[in-house]
Amino acid sequence: MKHWNDIAESTFFNMIFSSPIAIGEIKLFILNIDNNYSTVTLGFDIPEIPDTPPKKWEKMGFNACRIGITCSEIEDLALHNLPTNKNLRLTIKNTGLRFRVSATSDDSSIHFTTAFICLREPTVYLTSTPFHET
Repeated sequence: MKHWNDIAESTFFNMIFSSPIAIGEIKLFILNIDNNYSTVTLGFDIPEIPDTPPKKWEKMGFNACRIGITCSEIEDLALHNLPTNKNLRLTIKNTGLRFRVSATSDDSSIHFTTAFICLREPTVYLTSTPFHET
């Protein structure tokens, strides 16, 4: 998978970005593992900000965009050196019936396979340390 726009539940994402946005570098904020339901949720900022935002967002102003993925039917979960303040490089590869999700930096990593991936709805906000300045 190369673009956020290709992930299930990306309708709103496709409305606020006029062109495909590549999956790549992220600033991780949330890692939630639900052992009972076999889900992993990652919440993170991406470097891009919406170019066709709703009027409500335009009025409030923003310089950061947070999205995430929720993955279910998790297998082979491996974490190394977390939490981390460093940006991670996220990749999602289709391996047939499952997807291989990896988020890595020089020092840290998250790896797992999943049967289903859903994109979490984007939100925007103002921050003194926007993603593109790190």
